[in-house]
Amino acid sequence: MKTGPITLDQLWADHATQWHQLGWNLAQLSLWLACTPALLRCELPSGEAAWALNEERGQATSSLADELVALLQKTGRPMPLAQLIIKLPAGMVVTEPMLRSAAGQDARLELKGPLLKLA
Repeated sequence: MKTGPITLDQLWADHATQWHQLGWNLAQLSLWLACTPALLRCELPSGEAAWALNEERGQATSSLADELVALLQKTGRPMPLAQLIIKLPAGMVVTEPMLRSAAGQDARLELKGPLLKLA
């Protein structure tokens, strides 16, 4: 999506292993895309529906990392990823792989097994 809009079918095919590991079907992927604020549904010139990064909300990973840092600072100790998902603000739709990705991209966060801690 960094280079341009992508159709649901293309996204499904390009990352089939990930969706299979999550146990998702095409309808679940579609719902997740619709609930993700950093993504926008658009229409290709061919009339086909596609998904693209929402320029206004494009910093979703940074926002997620900021939320994780705030939670860890508040608790003052490392926390399991599953517990962090529960403590995130209402309306924030995330999965464990999304948390791992955000933690891996932010120098303030460090993964130690199932725990996330401040670096």
